[in-house]
Amino acid sequence: MTRTGAAAGGLSRRGWARATALGVSGFFVGQAGLAAPQAAARKSVPIEIKDADPAEVENQLREAGINGVHKLRSRRYLAIGDASDVFMKSILGDCEQLAVDYLKHFKQRGFEIAAPDQTLILLVFRDDRSFGKFFRMPSLPEAASMGIGAQMTGAYDRSSNLLNVFDWRNVPMASRSSHLNVQTVAHEGTHQLTFNTGLLNRSGDAPTSIIEGLGTYGEPRKVIGPSAVGRINVRRLDELAKYRRVADWIPLRDLIADDSLLREGLVAKVVLSYAQSWLLVHFLMQVPDWTPKFRDYLAAIRQRRAPTRRLEDATEHLGDLDALDRALKAYSIQLLRGM
Repeated sequence: MTRTGAAAGGLSRRGWARATALGVSGFFVGQAGLAAPQAAARKSVPIEIKDADPAEVENQLREAGINGVHKLRSRRYLAIGDASDVFMKSILGDCEQLAVDYLKHFKQRGFEIAAPDQTLILLVFRDDRSFGKFFRMPSLPEAASMGIGAQMTGAYDRSSNLLNVFDWRNVPMASRSSHLNVQTVAHEGTHQLTFNTGLLNRSGDAPTSIIEGLGTYGEPRKVIGPSAVGRINVRRLDELAKYRRVADWIPLRDLIADDSLLREGLVAKVVLSYAQSWLLVHFLMQVPDWTPKFRDYLAAIRQRRAPTRRLEDATEHLGDLDALDRALKAYSIQLLRGM
């Protein structure tokens, strides 16, 4: 999930919902049939860009009641938080490898991007309780007992440029915790890279479906070692098949124009929106005839500051959106048959 327009820390559940409406991107867990938080603002709000200061971040962590805050560095990244050194080193290594794989993948496809020219900051929490303290949200078990339909479990904040994750291995009863750690870091790390390599504009307007489509495109990673970007996202493909049984296909023009589809309503519809966003980006990146069109489209929207020309930009560079919708449906069937 990408977060924008909010302070580096200290979000209430209502505050998080408003932040998502303003462009927060991230990773969440949800229960189908329950409602996701309602976004408090639907209008586009200019994003105030102010990179987080490491010393201020440390103070915010301590003010939130988080003990044992420390730092570790790697070539491109600085990790701050209360997680163990072992986990911090693991996350730093994952992010460094993701950056190498991401830059190689997009450059090979002709995208004009460059390695980040500044140190990227990661907030790495010991568990979901520390993460919840910082964002003023309940822990995952508490959220489940309260009937909360969707709970943020990772976030990238465009305004502060902070990536936030926690160690799933310390969450009670969490299965496949190592896989969840890799998947969450890959999703949030891809968000951070898209906004720091020139692919997307941190202070500009981009459809949430494109932002989250790119985040989910980067999700599938091996637990250890290099991992090619653009692999089939089995989780999102499975969700696409599963939730199409209970929710209608979301027209592409709606997915591009209406950010609230990925932010509020029944979790089933939100999850389907994420799955379709992944399918869109995967199609545009993996079908050679479409990749140049996607390059031109992203170059065009980098200039935008408001959502007033979203459909015009998409139509100009991607063509008839209804025809593209039909191509996406056929592509989803092709992928599902190949599983």
